[in-house]
Amino acid sequence: MVARIVMDRTLEFLMNMPKKAVIMIDGQPKEKAFHSKTIEGNTIKVYVYLDDGYGLLTEAKLVDEHDIELDKYTTHIEQGEDGIMVVFTLTVSLKGVVQQ
Repeated sequence: MVARIVMDRTLEFLMNMPKKAVIMIDGQPKEKAFHSKTIEGNTIKVYVYLDDGYGLLTEAKLVDEHDIELDKYTTHIEQGEDGIMVVFTLTVSLKGVVQQ
């Protein structure tokens, strides 16, 4: 059995790993700070709010303090006047039974 503390510490470690987002807008990479980060069950969600104008968003990356890519996705979204929220999700799954 895996003690619940193993899951909790793993989630805490992963929540602290990402340091910024790099968003490709109109072909130019832009570093963005996080709007917020949450843990919901076994999933970490990192929110990045883009409110600085218009542009075509084609890629979003989550990186650590050494600019190592942790998560990435490609898209094709036109940013409008209301901005856009980018949400990265990292889900942890441990094999075996988690002891509460």
